[in-house]
Amino acid sequence: MQQELSVGSDMFYPPRNIVCTDAFSHFLNEYHRNIDYFFFVIHLVHLADSGRVRAAKALASVEQDADERGRLEISANDPDITLRQLKTHSTVQSRNLTNGMVNAFQRYFSSIIHSAALKKPMTISSSQTVKVDDILRFTRHQDLVAFIIDRKINDLSYGGLAEMEKYYDDRLGVRMFDTDRQRDLLRLFVEVRNINVHNGGIVNELFLNRVGTVDGFSYRKGKSFHVDLDALVTLSENAMQVARRIDETIGKKFGLKRRSHQVWRELRNAPKPPNEVSIRKQPKRSVA
Repeated sequence: MQQELSVGSDMFYPPRNIVCTDAFSHFLNEYHRNIDYFFFVIHLVHLADSGRVRAAKALASVEQDADERGRLEISANDPDITLRQLKTHSTVQSRNLTNGMVNAFQRYFSSIIHSAALKKPMTISSSQTVKVDDILRFTRHQDLVAFIIDRKINDLSYGGLAEMEKYYDDRLGVRMFDTDRQRDLLRLFVEVRNINVHNGGIVNELFLNRVGTVDGFSYRKGKSFHVDLDALVTLSENAMQVARRIDETIGKKFGLKRRSHQVWRELRNAPKPPNEVSIRKQPKRSVA
């Protein structure tokens, strides 16, 4: 049996054998793709610098022109030229990683609500009304339930983190956060993504009103703000811890199927059996 990780363990890069729901497994795929791409770029930069240094040393050893040999020797003694160039794009890298990770987190939070609501539709009961036209669009009860669930989740998504937390607590009976620090860090993470998408990364009044003051982070209205790699690790790890505990709690409470993430991936990637071709008998023609 796979051993589950405790919430307190390092969750910035969760292992691929972590036990989870299908929704969390999909989220991990997206999360890992963001991080793997970042490290892939770093690896390519390292290879480029290493190759350049080796080539410069080899060329300098046979170069006859003194000026050119001097330029090659300078290049050979500077192993991080490409890396420095990459660092000039740190803001773009930070925004891409932040946006990708937060989008994955938000889709997961909606997806796990959807899974729980399908198990117990009463969790979405509210004072909202459904138009008769919408009801008549469906011939099956489960399709109508799925439609109502999706509409509720869309409403929660527009309501922000506060509405999502309230729904988890009131309807699902699950606390999203163990500490105020977890809430502050996740709210900051989400709102950094929001100003990236909607305000070019510039801190505005809405950001300040929603985030307030978060220990360890400094930002000012009207100024560009992005998180460096250390801060990104902190924010991502916090969000992963929150999501991991929610997944375990909701999964057990609502009886959702939980498997190793690697098993979920293998099931999704398994080749589909060929469709059986049904041979329809041609109607007999009457003989005149």
